Amino acid sequence: MGTLGCINDMMRRDKENRELRRASRERLNETRNRLLDVKGKRSECNVSYEQLEHIAHETREWEEKERNSFLKGKLVFITLLAGIVLLIGTVLALFCK
Repeated sequence: MGTLGCINDMMRRDKENRELRRASRERLNETRNRLLDVKGKRSECNVSYEQLEHIAHETREWEEKERNSFLKGKLVFITLLAGIVLLIGTVLALFCK
């Protein structure tokens, strides 16, 4: 009697998996068709080599500025944290004698 429940459970899971595979296949086909439609509708991008170089240069400058800003923020945070630790250490040294 115990194996009948296992068999029914296995059959139920197989049915659910078949439905999930079918749904997944349909979603995959919809996504593929949507991407093909988008690809077909795009116009060609007319950007000159100089414009691409200018964009790349501006991007590199922006990334470096962002990196420097992050470094400055870390330094300020570490400095404040060190100051707080020194202040707490000084207060404890003075009042805990």
